[in-house]
Amino acid sequence: MARFAYQARDGRGELATGVVNAANLQEASQMLRAEGKFIVRLKAESAGSGGGGGNAPSTTIGVSASSGGAGGTERLIQGRVKRDSVIEFANQLSVMVQTGVPLSDALQCCMQQAPNDGFKFVLNEVTKQVQAGGEFSAAMRKFPSIFPPIMTSLIRASEVSGTMGGMLDRVAVYLSKEQQTVKQVRGAMMYPLFMMTMAIGVTIFLLAFVLPKFAKIYESRGAALPAPTRLLLATSNGLVDYWYAWVILAVALGVSGFLFFRATAGRRFLDYLKLNMPVLRGVFTQLYISRACRTMGTMISAGVSMLDMVAIVKQVTNNVFFEELWDKVDHRLRQGSQLSDPLYQSALIPRSVSQMVFSGEKSGRLGVVLSKVAEYTEVEFDRTVKGATQFIEPLMVATMGLVIGFVAISLLLPIFSVGKVVAGK
Repeated sequence: MARFAYQARDGRGELATGVVNAANLQEASQMLRAEGKFIVRLKAESAGSGGGGGNAPSTTIGVSASSGGAGGTERLIQGRVKRDSVIEFANQLSVMVQTGVPLSDALQCCMQQAPNDGFKFVLNEVTKQVQAGGEFSAAMRKFPSIFPPIMTSLIRASEVSGTMGGMLDRVAVYLSKEQQTVKQVRGAMMYPLFMMTMAIGVTIFLLAFVLPKFAKIYESRGAALPAPTRLLLATSNGLVDYWYAWVILAVALGVSGFLFFRATAGRRFLDYLKLNMPVLRGVFTQLYISRACRTMGTMISAGVSMLDMVAIVKQVTNNVFFEELWDKVDHRLRQGSQLSDPLYQSALIPRSVSQMVFSGEKSGRLGVVLSKVAEYTEVEFDRTVKGATQFIEPLMVATMGLVIGFVAISLLLPIFSVGKVVAGK
């Protein structure tokens, strides 16, 4: 038996130290976790301990499983794990941990109730690494596309403070709001995309299948057709006779666009459009600001350091111009500036938001103020999305009407002078 010195926090967050006798590091970790303790540090008292000689270096325990296999497997299963499943997992785990269930047992229970095999595999991997003595946050970090960085950072903060149950509840609330925001943006964008697709599809159908039949009628009469009709017939002939060229062109444009927008210049151009397009620029600007404020408020209130918070905020904004802003914020913070200083100087952040952040810094209640700012920006975001949707709907209907109307009128113009057409004049 070997002796292992530990530092751990109980369910109330109180720090305790002591020594436990176990055969090896894994058994010592399991014994402490079975007592409901969250391990901060665990190491062998002497390097020559028989049971832990090869397994217990004088460092804090961590997950030693290879990340390559987990990362490769994650790429195969990430598409099958929905964010709703992660939110439900956080809620269930929060309830069980707060009611005194040991973390490893709670994870085992959540794994058995996983909604699909992909998420069950992930939770099984996490559970095994926790039962082997690893930190919960480090185990989740093996699956970054399933457990977002803010979730692992908050869990890591709770492991140090001993507030795992409450933090999991906070994580679930944050992810739920984030999911709702994503659905709002998708809903606002889905309608114009649907209408645009319908307009293009109907136009191609008319040009490829309807117009050729009218063309035979007009040609047999030898009619002098109006200019719009001639233009439409020429377009129809080009579409029918050279359809393979149009297919090749469409594929080439699709591949070129995909590669362009994956490149740095293309992504920058797309992000510029998001922040400057009429109507939609307000939606995207409010989206990035509300995400940033919600993330900052959650992480500061949880005790996460300012620099770690900025690194996470940079990831959730997902826009190159906001990423550059948070790089500047990070640089200024390292130089000793306040958070509000670079925000005041940025055209991306409304002055009202910068002023509220400044007030939070002065009052020493930055976390509370940022949470209030997040609520305010979320209300503004909801209002902006509704306004944009109300404007886009009639605009898309009018656009589709103009396209279809032009085709219809071009077809009917010769019929209006049917007498001349029949006479062959």
